[in-house]
Amino acid sequence: MRKPRPAALLAAGNAQGCPVLRAFVKAHAVGPVASTSLRVASRTVNAIGGGHAVPSPDEFGECHLILISALGKSPRALISELAGAGLEWKRHAVVLIGDDARPLAPLAELGAATGLLAAVPGFEETLFIFEGSRMVLRPVRHLLNSQGIRIILVAPGARARFDAGVSLAGHVLFPMLAAAGLALASARLSRNLTDAVVEKTVQRTLRAWLRSRRRGWGTLAGGSLAAQVEALGKADIGAGAYLGDTVEAARRFMRSDGEAHRDQR
Repeated sequence: MRKPRPAALLAAGNAQGCPVLRAFVKAHAVGPVASTSLRVASRTVNAIGGGHAVPSPDEFGECHLILISALGKSPRALISELAGAGLEWKRHAVVLIGDDARPLAPLAELGAATGLLAAVPGFEETLFIFEGSRMVLRPVRHLLNSQGIRIILVAPGARARFDAGVSLAGHVLFPMLAAAGLALASARLSRNLTDAVVEKTVQRTLRAWLRSRRRGWGTLAGGSLAAQVEALGKADIGAGAYLGDTVEAARRFMRSDGEAHRDQR
């Protein structure tokens, strides 16, 4: 089998901190690298440990796959620069490493095949998510084949819903853990014991979810929630209000979502 041509890279921001780029570098799959200037491109090459610096994206003509990385920055300026390059766009696939595929629209209008690629938080360089066409995904998988990376294809527009799931399991969960810690600490538990109780409770909840999904919700109720809200409110008004609001929101969601499931049957 003929070895695939390496991908071109147009980069700005902290390219070294991008797990997707690290995977391409480990696969020796990065070729010409351009940035806001040849000097910055050279620094990027040194930082990621792969590829070779070129003056501009005009040098990308021989590469079927073009990567755009703008970690911590807006990619729109890079995409505008790339759109102005003298390339035959129907011969190229452009993959933005990031969270939002909408900035790729100008390149799609020119005829380029486009897609979005990102690492799944917590999985480092073992699991990526891709939003776009299978035609674009094919060369990405071909180049990363040697790294044993699993790449999940999601439907156009589904990336935001995937991120919402990650946020609910992580970012949105965090203040709940903070409130739980405050409640236990107000009951005069030590820091170590508070942490141990929170950890065990989260593990129990996760096991209930994995074992029974929605049915596991009923197994977690303990005591009078109204009394808990009142008692916690006396210790900390903010934490008590947070618990009350969270419980009510959770009940509404579980009830309405359950009704939606019944309607679908």
